[in-house]
Amino acid sequence: MKIALASLCLYLAGLSTALGQTAPNFAGDWWNGRCSKMSLTVNGEQLSGKYETAVGGGTGTEFDLTGFTSGDMVAFSVNFGSEGSLTSWAGQDTMVNGLETIETMWLLAANLSDDADEPKTMWRSTWTGADNFVRTKPAHCP
Repeated sequence: MKIALASLCLYLAGLSTALGQTAPNFAGDWWNGRCSKMSLTVNGEQLSGKYETAVGGGTGTEFDLTGFTSGDMVAFSVNFGSEGSLTSWAGQDTMVNGLETIETMWLLAANLSDDADEPKTMWRSTWTGADNFVRTKPAHCP
């Protein structure tokens, strides 16, 4: 599975290059509309950094971020272990109203209590949504 995913990413990166698209530099600070901030470092196609959430129980705490880039695509994950969840984002760099934007979809897995009811409540453990990240801190963020 990992080999197939890696092959797909490399194919898409090659396709982007063939279409004349240049890979963006994802390094630096990015904010989403909920005022969460991620600080990214890029080494080749490897992505690392910190994610400071502005929502949930971990507000104001920095968490490790790891991921990959391929052309103008990005995928990264954050372990919110102390808060009982893991989240992964996948998306693409684009321009929206003149602003460089990473448009993503996310998937959050929340830890449920290990009890007899867990099999009946497992449906509650996975959430999904969308985030757009921009390089400039939104005016409505503190």
